[in-house]
Amino acid sequence: RREQLEKIAPAIVEMGCFDRVETNGGGFEQINLLFGENPNEAVRAWTKPLQEAGIQTHMLERALNGIRMSPVPADVRKLMFQVKKQQGTDIARSFDGLNDPRNIIDSIQYAKEGGMISQAALSLTYSEVHTVDYYVDLADQFIQAGADEICLKDMAGIARPAWLGNITFILWLSLLFQFSF
Repeated sequence: RREQLEKIAPAIVEMGCFDRVETNGGGFEQINLLFGENPNEAVRAWTKPLQEAGIQTHMLERALNGIRMSPVPADVRKLMFQVKKQQGTDIARSFDGLNDPRNIIDSIQYAKEGGMISQAALSLTYSEVHTVDYYVDLADQFIQAGADEICLKDMAGIARPAWLGNITFILWLSLLFQFSF
């Protein structure tokens, strides 16, 4: 709830160990709504001390669904990123549980147009289809679409450490060679 967020934000600042804090998105805002609170006011109150301390804030965004659980029209999604930036949110972490680039690429553009850092998430799972090459290719599509950052999102906790290491290493190498020339 808002009052809890307002109490914890200064403690996070005092700890001095955070560069980024997740501050809003579907989960946060649903809780505010359940308690009869205005999530927009809660986000502003929660992010204010973090912003003043220079801590970047980020939100989780469900791509085609925005911060809801059902599809949202493009004009509303564009406005959402503008509003979230004005409320004090710096980074939009966009994900699609099915990893459909068509759903995430628009969010990359909308976040950037709204003045936010665009972080595209690779929703990880492990199968014969979901290989290291699959995720490296997906990351490349997001980078080509303008994503500022790539996030490895292990929603189910099933990713294997060596496998994650391989994905990270290949992405690091591709960035290293892309920017060294």
